[in-house]
Amino acid sequence: MTTTRPFDLRAARAMRDGLDPYHALIVFSPASVGVFAGAGLDPWAAYFAGRSAPLGAASEGLVDAIFFHFEPGMVAAQMAKVRAAAEPDKLLALRLEAAAAAARDTLGEEVIGSAEMAEAAELAVTAAAACTAAGRPLGAANAALPLPDAPHLRLWQAATTLREWRGDGHNAALLASGMDAVEVLVNAVAAGVERRESIQPRRGWSDAAWEAAEQRLHARGLLTEDGGLTLRARELREEIEDLTDRLALAPWQALGRDGTRRLHELVLPWSAVVSDRFLAKLRLRPAPFPEA
Repeated sequence: MTTTRPFDLRAARAMRDGLDPYHALIVFSPASVGVFAGAGLDPWAAYFAGRSAPLGAASEGLVDAIFFHFEPGMVAAQMAKVRAAAEPDKLLALRLEAAAAAARDTLGEEVIGSAEMAEAAELAVTAAAACTAAGRPLGAANAALPLPDAPHLRLWQAATTLREWRGDGHNAALLASGMDAVEVLVNAVAAGVERRESIQPRRGWSDAAWEAAEQRLHARGLLTEDGGLTLRARELREEIEDLTDRLALAPWQALGRDGTRRLHELVLPWSAVVSDRFLAKLRLRPAPFPEA
């Protein structure tokens, strides 16, 4: 049976899909990778550096807890590289430099200097201002940073705050599901949204850890004998996504329906460019804004 999701929940999902690719420039753009490489950071270390920098001199345990899906030994190894490369303040400056290089290389000077970019930036900043701190460590750490002057970087910083704030809420939804970090990844593979040969090494988990997670999901009735999702597992995925969307509503309620729709309209063509160039293999592509 198909159920109709409330407009606000569909809007929250659409804004994730519309803004996340713009944030992801810093991860996938060769121009961004090059900036981090100049500081001695390989692409994985750059990922950890860029995301963890707002947390200051964070311990491996804190980063592991907030990032949720990674094997702790992988977190420790990458954070050792990050600490050897630079202090957090320098890393914050570096990630803005990387974001600027990525936006310029991917979208061009005409787009990043446009009136539309300036409008989008201020709409996103308004939405991000509604991201409350309680229970949202990475969202709050990003929200506390000063906003850059350049509109394309203001948009990137606001989009990053919104992404990480939503991610904090998603972690809460995952915890409520009762699945641990490895089980969540196994569930995603069973659902067909990830491939084991890709996600398992990217998150650092051993075959033994992966197979133990499969056994736990089997025992809980969440995985079929052939590795697919049971009906209860599919329902659980929907519950996680719906709760994530509910926990992500505040910024879009603050911006209002018209402002949210306008921001989506502005960023959609830019995010489509990013998706086409860098995210096709991840099957991430912004979708149209939902009708009321």
